[in-house]
Amino acid sequence: MKRLSALFGIAMLSLLAAAASQVRADYLNWTYTSSPNVPGISVNSTAPAGGATVTLTDFSTPQAGATTIPVVAYLTSTSNTTPVNFSNATFNLAMTLTDSTTNDSGTLNFTGSLSGSLTATTSSLIASFAPVTSNSLTLDGHTYTVTIPSVTLAPPTSPQQDIMASVSVSNASSGGGGTNPGSPGQMTGTPEPASLMLGSLGFSCLGVRYWWKRRRLTRTAAAA
Repeated sequence: MKRLSALFGIAMLSLLAAAASQVRADYLNWTYTSSPNVPGISVNSTAPAGGATVTLTDFSTPQAGATTIPVVAYLTSTSNTTPVNFSNATFNLAMTLTDSTTNDSGTLNFTGSLSGSLTATTSSLIASFAPVTSNSLTLDGHTYTVTIPSVTLAPPTSPQQDIMASVSVSNASSGGGGTNPGSPGQMTGTPEPASLMLGSLGFSCLGVRYWWKRRRLTRTAAAA
């Protein structure tokens, strides 16, 4: 009996650990594209010494989803030896996420802003991003939350760089084609793997309990 209980306990812990791992795992079967609404931002371009420019490059070809992704590439340029100032120069960045299984998609919009200064060899220019309405959307039962941290841009002596975002994916009770949180979505009828595993565990527990009870009854009847 003790040996059976120990083996059963180990099996339960293994299944629960596997289920917890499934719940924590990010859903990576998705792609994305991103596009700024302008190809670049220039300041003081008419000044005698010239101005400074931040060139923005989109990711128009679908990219594989991951927990950390590049959302826009940039290149800074100026020939000025004195600082060229950017004062809250803004642009829009649209990110479209697509579920690779269902092809459901949705778009998140961010406002980017540039503040700080550039010289030919230095940069104190900071790019920051804020969601226009929300930084989350739900596709086919998965909620995607995108965060783009502020970053100090590289100086003009640097090659092209990427601005990175972090993406977390969690299970949602409902989803649909490109719906934002709070919008009506379609209920998904496919249970998550963790739910299936926990359900199977429950049935296994009932089966073992029934078997053990029947075995005890058999032994009692034989002893009598």
